[in-house]
Amino acid sequence: GVVVLEDVGFVALDEALEDGPPNVQRARVFAGVAGWGPEQLDEEFEREDWIVGPADSDDIFTDDPDDLWSALLRRKGGQYELVARMPLDPSLN
Repeated sequence: GVVVLEDVGFVALDEALEDGPPNVQRARVFAGVAGWGPEQLDEEFEREDWIVGPADSDDIFTDDPDDLWSALLRRKGGQYELVARMPLDPSLN
């Protein structure tokens, strides 16, 4: 397993099965694939293509995942608050 933040981490499924049922209080699984070419992600950070903020374990286990992105932007404040209020469908703006 790998600790990501405080008491939040992840394990590979085969590790979890080998060790028996995990002793966890809460669990949420995200699965997907993302890929970047060599140095592509570094270049995206340099161009400020990403909105980055501090991690918070409460965000991972939010009861309202549909509002998470807006909540994160509102918490970041400043110019990001305007983006937080934009509709998912820009044509509705």
